[in-house]
Amino acid sequence: MTGLVVPTAAYADDPITACDVAADPATSFSPPPTVDPGTPGSSPTHDVWGRIGCARDSGSLRTLATHDSDLVMTIDLPGVPGADGLVQESANRIRAAKLQGQSLGDYLHEEYRKVPVVIPEHATDGGGVDFDGSAHAVGSSLVLVVPRGEVGTTATWWQKMIAQWAGYAIRVIATGVCLYFMNLEAAALARFCMGVGGFFGAFSTDIFNSLFDKRSVKDPHVWGEALGLAIGAFAQDFGSTTAATFTTDSVGAIAVAIQRWLRTAVANLKNWGSPLTWLRERMPIMVTDLIVAARRSGVRPPTTEGLKVMVVGDSMSQGAEGDWTWRYRLWEWLVMQGVQATFVGPYTGTSTAGLAPSISLPPQVQGAEELKEPLPNNSGGYHANAQSFNRNHFAIWGRQAAQSKNLIRAQVATYQPDMLLVGLGFNDLGWFVSGPEGTLASMKTLVDEARLAKPDIKFALANVPQRTDIGRVDLPANTDIYNRMLAAAIPTWSTSSSPVKLVDWRGNYSCEVSGCPAGYDGLHPNALGEYQIAQAFARTLHNDYGLGQSIMTVPTSIPSRSTPAPVNVAARTTPGGITVTWDTAYGVLGYQVRQRLVGQTAWTEGRASGGRYDKDWTIDGQEWEFEVRANNGDAVSAWSATVRATARPQTAPSPPDIVATPTATGVQVSWGQPTGPYADTINLYEVIVWDRDTPGSFIQSIGVNGRSVHYDGLEPGHRYGVWVASWNAAGRGLPGGGQLVVIGGGAPAAPTNLTVTSIDPTTVQLYWTGSNQAGGYRVWGP
Repeated sequence: MTGLVVPTAAYADDPITACDVAADPATSFSPPPTVDPGTPGSSPTHDVWGRIGCARDSGSLRTLATHDSDLVMTIDLPGVPGADGLVQESANRIRAAKLQGQSLGDYLHEEYRKVPVVIPEHATDGGGVDFDGSAHAVGSSLVLVVPRGEVGTTATWWQKMIAQWAGYAIRVIATGVCLYFMNLEAAALARFCMGVGGFFGAFSTDIFNSLFDKRSVKDPHVWGEALGLAIGAFAQDFGSTTAATFTTDSVGAIAVAIQRWLRTAVANLKNWGSPLTWLRERMPIMVTDLIVAARRSGVRPPTTEGLKVMVVGDSMSQGAEGDWTWRYRLWEWLVMQGVQATFVGPYTGTSTAGLAPSISLPPQVQGAEELKEPLPNNSGGYHANAQSFNRNHFAIWGRQAAQSKNLIRAQVATYQPDMLLVGLGFNDLGWFVSGPEGTLASMKTLVDEARLAKPDIKFALANVPQRTDIGRVDLPANTDIYNRMLAAAIPTWSTSSSPVKLVDWRGNYSCEVSGCPAGYDGLHPNALGEYQIAQAFARTLHNDYGLGQSIMTVPTSIPSRSTPAPVNVAARTTPGGITVTWDTAYGVLGYQVRQRLVGQTAWTEGRASGGRYDKDWTIDGQEWEFEVRANNGDAVSAWSATVRATARPQTAPSPPDIVATPTATGVQVSWGQPTGPYADTINLYEVIVWDRDTPGSFIQSIGVNGRSVHYDGLEPGHRYGVWVASWNAAGRGLPGGGQLVVIGGGAPAAPTNLTVTSIDPTTVQLYWTGSNQAGGYRVWGP
């Protein structure tokens, strides 16, 4: 162990206490010392340093710790281009591991163990100590904070902890410098630099542990050659150009950056830095042997994409702006498992469709040319803390299997995925597109069409989740029927060249008719649900396709979505009534607006989006008050301060003499000419119908230029309410009518057997025999 000097105090058996054992308060967080000039012949160097000490001495970093005596360690990369993103990604990885139950010490140890040791006889546990803590990205610095209660009190603890910290720092530095010199963008080549960083970090940790344990250390030439052969073999998977560029350009720069970091860390480590000094002093020798050994390795054609995967789905797979999405959580699992995969497809974003301002628009006029289907909305972003990841997909809000079956062949032909991950069917069942049999037929057609474009394509087909009760007794029943049919059919669809496997989304997703803790609105996944869906797919990929070493674990603690209260809430009088506006916050899914007439006590609540709510259907002179709060479904903010405005509507009155007559398939509606203020400004009428016999049905309407219309395509035998409203430039006025009709019922028979019972001096009870064809009754009295 030539050159290694071990201070006796550092290896005493007496307990060591306090965070300041690690470093001198006068130097631990001071500016870095002058650094080495670098390895001769290497590429330009990069400025890096490491700091360690007590929180009380850490300056602006003190706010990240709870107590003055917490331990603060940094990996500072101010001279590495792109360091901010790398540091943020490293912090996110640590946080993700902690969410899955790992401590900080466990994570650093596992990162070391992921890479095979370079020289087997020097394999060390690399762990033996456990501590928890937090990771923070502060500009180009990765800051690790260990609470005082987690700081060990023995020399062994400090030795192992420093080995883990320094080894992980070298891993991050090597990855960052490699990424800069390789100028990599492809996911597979980025994985190459992560692998290189892993080799450097693991080999360094091996050295530090060997030296701390006073075991024999090989000659630096041996270490360098072993590391070079390991990296060279690893580089084979990425092609000759990648291997040559790496060994020519970036190895020297990585070595210099590691030397710089080790020197600054040693300067701050008091008597704990001897192993780091040993490596720093021998780095130039090792790098020379590393390059020679790496270049001796053979090469084969490059592989840059690995497994090509296409996610095919609806809103639950696309996500809304601010979601992590289950696609992101599955990507995290693939990366952690070392699976080289590329997501492909025509879209990259989440949806912002539900975030547009809530503005009342005129209905489409009956007989007018059908509006073209809008282009898919996929311009939304992801959670603010999400790392950059491969975001391509073929999932769109509202998409049905009945639609996708006609589109999938072209997408597979274009992107040539090796595997489809399919989550479709809810919209088919939920929107009355088809029942279980029709939905299953659509899914089978989708499989067949994809095979026409790529006969050996693989499938992971998900069943359909339940949702909370919306008054549709048919929906949960049909969902269960479809899921049973799908499970039975999949084995018959599968072939040896194109296997089809089931993903049990329904069974892994905490969403039932009685409640949905995995969904923010009774269906769409919240942060927990995203993990559960990803886990369902990961289980199929692992169990049926052999991907990864283990199935994903859903964290026990998952941060909730940010739900800030709206600010700058204002209400103003507008021609349509009253308009309320506020500033929106990124990632908020929607807002609630509550309103009441001034002087009343009860509020009426409604939903709004996009920072705007239009209060129409008002009467001139009414003063209204409003409050707004953010609503993410499973979390709400506080209500805003109350704002007020007086309605001065310039809308037109509803028409008189509304007559609704049922026909076999619809209703014939006519009305008279409105009179009164603004009646001469009417430019359109809106006929509104609502199916009262279908639970959860939506209000429908059409625009009419005249004063009569036949509203066709309604459900025979169902009762419908019918209204008519006038439109002008100010907006929609109060509707009139409200008659109930039974479609296909014709004129009902007159009531019979009328009886009148006196209840009290001012009340009577009426009974009669009605008609099944009657939508309702009108009662006249004195």
